[in-house]
Amino acid sequence: MARIADDSDFEALKRLVDNHDGWTLELSKSDTQVYTRPVPGCNFNMVKIHTEFTDVTADTVFDVLHDPDYRKVWDSHMLASEEIGILNVNNDVGYYAMSCPPPLKPRDFVLQRSWLDTGPQGEQMLLSRSVPHKHYPPKKGYVRAMSYITGFVLRTDAHLKTGCTLKYVAHCDPQGTLPPWLVNKVTHTLGPRMVKDLKKAALGYVSWKQTQPHLRKPWRYPEEIRCPRISIEDCLDQCDASSMALVPTTSTPTPRQPQLANNNPQQPSQPSTPTQRKLPQLKTQTNGRVLPILHKKAQSTPSSPVVEDAKFLKRDELLKLRLAEQLEKEEKRKQKDTSTPSKTNGTSKEDAARDSPKSIKELEKEAKAAAKESKKASKAAAKEAEAIAKREKKEKGLTKRRSLLNLKF
Repeated sequence: MARIADDSDFEALKRLVDNHDGWTLELSKSDTQVYTRPVPGCNFNMVKIHTEFTDVTADTVFDVLHDPDYRKVWDSHMLASEEIGILNVNNDVGYYAMSCPPPLKPRDFVLQRSWLDTGPQGEQMLLSRSVPHKHYPPKKGYVRAMSYITGFVLRTDAHLKTGCTLKYVAHCDPQGTLPPWLVNKVTHTLGPRMVKDLKKAALGYVSWKQTQPHLRKPWRYPEEIRCPRISIEDCLDQCDASSMALVPTTSTPTPRQPQLANNNPQQPSQPSTPTQRKLPQLKTQTNGRVLPILHKKAQSTPSSPVVEDAKFLKRDELLKLRLAEQLEKEEKRKQKDTSTPSKTNGTSKEDAARDSPKSIKELEKEAKAAAKESKKASKAAAKEAEAIAKREKKEKGLTKRRSLLNLKF
């Protein structure tokens, strides 16, 4: 589980690198010492290195450890590196993959880094450890290693103006099937090699930085940060996230109020009714604001009416429908005629002849005649449009000729 490092974590780091109780000196060569110490409950030892850089400043080494672009130049073991995001201006999360000698598989890490520059005291510290991330699960072809702690403490040497001392501590588990005795034996021999590569890289950092298109140092100047901001909830393990979701929030007990004296002895004191337990208010983070989730039933919105697709009838069906409508109208008119006596026989015959329903053939003839008329109208309109276009072209040609004739040479 990720956690923002505070001052107590950096104080513990300084005590760890300065105190030699329980440590065994494995190697002492010129200005470099290597120490190891067993860790209870773990088969892999912790390693610590003290060294001096006589011609490199602490600021330069601090920049080399941070600069992701320069690490691609000097770190020969790095296979991939990616900045996942920042938690705040002094804490970020990144992905790092490194090669291992064959036949071992390469190892990768998801690391949270925390750093602190004390300024006048001349101390610069860098602390990192493994954390999970929901978007970076273990990959195929890599073994996800575990870094319990990796720390650097840089101090300016008072005797040398351009020198510094570096104190390094690490406790890692490479995972896989590597025997612990082999890892413990190789660790204190690989440490001095890492220090040598770091010193060589620090000597060439200033000249390399001057050749780059930008001189950004976001670890020193927060306004130059371009990584996305991520939440610490993204770095929670699945079991931690599920446990946090299952544990209910307990309300703080309120102190009991003093009971008032019962002046009326005949009136018995009423028994206290148990209060209804309130549901815990979960909180969710949206747009940088923490809002409570109210325990209310969602109001059911009325379902929208289903609109069926329009059904287009054929011509025969349409004619049949019209015929049926006319028959219905005829029946209604006959009923009205029977209820009211006709005035004269002649008029009744004329009404009957006028109201007699048309046959299907007659309706088809009328439809064809209407279609022919519409075609004729469309052709006439097209001819008129062509004539108008021809007239406009002629007028444009005449205006051009007139303008050419009016030119003076």
